[in-house]
Amino acid sequence: MRTDLLKPLLASLLSAGLLLTAVTGCTGEPEAGTVTLPGSTETPSATAEPELALQAELDGYAAETGTDFSVAIYEYESGRAWSYNPDGRYLEASLVKVPILLTLLRQATEEERGLTDAELLMAELMICQSDNAATDELYAAIGGAEELQRTYGLLGVTETEAGDVWGANETVAEDQLRIATAVALGVDWVRPDLQDYAVGLLENVVPEQTWGITAGILNPVAEVGLKNGWLQDDLLAWNVGSSGFVVGGTTEYSIVVLTAGTDSLDEGISILEGAAAIVNRWELAGAG
Repeated sequence: MRTDLLKPLLASLLSAGLLLTAVTGCTGEPEAGTVTLPGSTETPSATAEPELALQAELDGYAAETGTDFSVAIYEYESGRAWSYNPDGRYLEASLVKVPILLTLLRQATEEERGLTDAELLMAELMICQSDNAATDELYAAIGGAEELQRTYGLLGVTETEAGDVWGANETVAEDQLRIATAVALGVDWVRPDLQDYAVGLLENVVPEQTWGITAGILNPVAEVGLKNGWLQDDLLAWNVGSSGFVVGGTTEYSIVVLTAGTDSLDEGISILEGAAAIVNRWELAGAG
């Protein structure tokens, strides 16, 4: 949902210096300090298939809904990554806001600095509320498509290309899996305190946007960090995606579910959550 009315407000806040360092439901940036960078974390290629019984269940659900969807999983302890319908292509939509955030954090790491008040405000609005006006401002500030594409290269993202208009490009589930895992586990080109900040943002999206990969997670110990995206294509069919990570339970993993072709956003969310619930049930039961 585009909140164009917020853009003039954001501009006025920036010019007046009346910037908030936190937004309701979000978390402020930890203080920067001297840190040791962790080793690079790479997500294994999600070319493996799910367990046969799980694949059969997903096949049945795909036949029942008649909707195109893809799933990708990376299990942290086992190091196993798998995907369902890996060739499916979908509009990236607001999922792109996570690699935009990673680009900002990469630049701050390279420049050996903390985030400015303006950057904190824009990042928190962009992730926690999925605010498009703030994303426009931040995308321009980080250098747009050229800098985002550099981040994609560092992530090992190969099927998603940054565009001048963010989110209108296509993506695949495996690329989104790499992005989600970079936030959850860290990469050597983002300082650990800034990675912790990113995790906090994804774990504190506004309640009305906590749908998606949360479906079917009944374990009260498990914490979910996520970002959702939704956008109509040229034929007005909805592309709806949800990407993030599940940690703190008996099984920890990154998960992505992408859908396309529904007539309404609500239908897309419903089908996405049905697929997510199937997968989460398997993962949290240890069957994945």
